[in-house]
Amino acid sequence: MSRAPNSALLTSLRLYGDVVLMVPLIDMIRQDHPQCAIDMVVPKGAADLVRHDPRVRRVFEQQRGRSGYMLKTLLRTDWALTQNSSDRSVLSVAFAGRRRRFAAGTGPARPREFWKRLLLTDIAPVRGGKPVIKWCVTLAQAAGIEPRRCEARLFWSTADEIAVSKLLDPSGGAERCFVLHGFSRYPYKEWPLERWITVSDAIAKRHGLQPVWTGAPSDAERMREVAQHAVVQPVQAAGVLGLAAISCLLSRARLYLGVDTAVTHMAAACNVPIVALYGPTPIRGWAPWNNFAPVEYDFPYDGGSFRNGHISTLQDRWTHERDLAAEPLDMQRPTASMAAISIDEVLAEAEHVLALPDLRVMAGAPRGG
Repeated sequence: MSRAPNSALLTSLRLYGDVVLMVPLIDMIRQDHPQCAIDMVVPKGAADLVRHDPRVRRVFEQQRGRSGYMLKTLLRTDWALTQNSSDRSVLSVAFAGRRRRFAAGTGPARPREFWKRLLLTDIAPVRGGKPVIKWCVTLAQAAGIEPRRCEARLFWSTADEIAVSKLLDPSGGAERCFVLHGFSRYPYKEWPLERWITVSDAIAKRHGLQPVWTGAPSDAERMREVAQHAVVQPVQAAGVLGLAAISCLLSRARLYLGVDTAVTHMAAACNVPIVALYGPTPIRGWAPWNNFAPVEYDFPYDGGSFRNGHISTLQDRWTHERDLAAEPLDMQRPTASMAAISIDEVLAEAEHVLALPDLRVMAGAPRGG
């Protein structure tokens, strides 16, 4: 049996959502090795997702095309683990782990990738169609750990809590709200924006909740244009909050509605009742994960709408398959599979998850710090 690690580096270099999907590995390692200090390398701009996490010692940001972080992590930890076996990912751990270097792999290495086998001590094979968040389970098992839970947890600061309170109600009154994230930098992921107006107004009127629309800074102008047509004016929060503050906002929301984006995975990590809309993206890998699901749970392989506790994922299976088969998929155009999801479906699933017991009572207090 190999020696227990005193330190481990986790690297996730692609997207903000991928960082959220790697967070469960922190608890998995510390389940068997509570003394293990955790460092992380994340994409530029994503450090706010984990900088307030008391389980994380140091966070480094990686900017595409630059590798300055590699000098800071050179042989600094006993273990180094990365989320996939891309060239960049393998290099991010190859010279960091003193004793063991892990990568999750989705298939056999090609002959020209022999160098990866030389640099890594462990390549953890990932079964096709498995939820991406469960690649953490595969990595943990490769390290000799049998995880008891697969749970993503996010943290924020007191300053974030104050910022959210001011956003929701500057006068300091009630904060009953729901969050709607309907914007994406990729039009193929978006639902027709005029439908969000109908949904937002209906939920606000039926349940007495304040709509809060979130988005990136680049979404602010479009958000203003769309919001002016809403009867119940939303709080517009495009680019207003950092990632940690958005986590705090989500933890206070009674409901979250959104598309295939990092914020949807953040909402799942905060155990918010969710209605998520998916088009061409395969849900078997990328649907929002229910923190209360058993480790062995998998999403439906063939696509289509499904319920997983307090999370409802909507996808029209037939148009999804047609969009997915398009070669190449035009990410800058709306898709038939998103348009096929009706307003009635979204409202029905919102009513369903709102009627369920709030599992956040089971999860404990909000994770500020």
